[in-house]
Amino acid sequence: MMNYHHLRIFWVVAREGSLRAAAAKLHLTQPTMSTQIHQLEDALGEPLFQRSGRKLILTAAGRMTMEYAEEIFGLGAELQAAFGQGMESKPNRLNVGIVDSLPKLIARDLLRPVFARVATVRLVCHEGVLEDLVLRLKQHRLDVLLTDTQISGESAQGTFHHKLGACGISLCAAPAIARRFGKKFPHSLEGAPFLLPTPAMPLRRELDAWFHREGITPRIVAEFDDTALLKDFAADGIGIAPIHQNVLQQARESYGLAVLGAVKGIRAEFYAVSVERKVKSEAILAITERERR
Repeated sequence: MMNYHHLRIFWVVAREGSLRAAAAKLHLTQPTMSTQIHQLEDALGEPLFQRSGRKLILTAAGRMTMEYAEEIFGLGAELQAAFGQGMESKPNRLNVGIVDSLPKLIARDLLRPVFARVATVRLVCHEGVLEDLVLRLKQHRLDVLLTDTQISGESAQGTFHHKLGACGISLCAAPAIARRFGKKFPHSLEGAPFLLPTPAMPLRRELDAWFHREGITPRIVAEFDDTALLKDFAADGIGIAPIHQNVLQQARESYGLAVLGAVKGIRAEFYAVSVERKVKSEAILAITERERR
């Protein structure tokens, strides 16, 4: 049986990054903590740390255990605060999963209405791949999931999609790149340097199909899971990047990007996914009712 005292020691060590730092914080000896972490590993049947020099790095099992520990001890802190401050001030915790292919600027815009509607909300965002986030949603470890692709197949069972909006895609680049390849768009893109999402991303598959239809062979210089990093490289003049049209203004202002042209036939759609057909939570309703507004 797992010992929650051992779990707390693991949690602090994982947060601090070393036994020495955790020992100073908990006022325990390093050998004591090391023994208790080993006992936790024995109880779970998996190693939780691996060494990298003097630092302790979480294994895959350690990362999963850390997620649970964050939730457990985070809720414990909330409980203590609720009784210390009065029950009426208890924050509404909203655990949101955000698919890693969803641009951060769009995720921010989708979540903004939560703060306007719910006065005492504590927003906790978790980024990851769709399959992992769907599993966590079904386990009720997430309250809602934001995604740019619909869940399909067996994974969709027990989930409900709420469409939040849609937008087109434009190709953007640093001004010098845009001037060079922007004339006679899109045929001027033949052999142009491109910064693209990785092949697993839904947008990448649609872009590949568009290139094929237009008879364009792009020169792919980099691929990214992280859309913010993709924009950073575009701003440095490394290549042309696909940008969602509802964040074009931010792309111009924050990254200095110029638009070459719109990609016809591609529209990105955004969804909130819940395990309830009829959402009752005010915080989630603030997200799902966006399209009606």
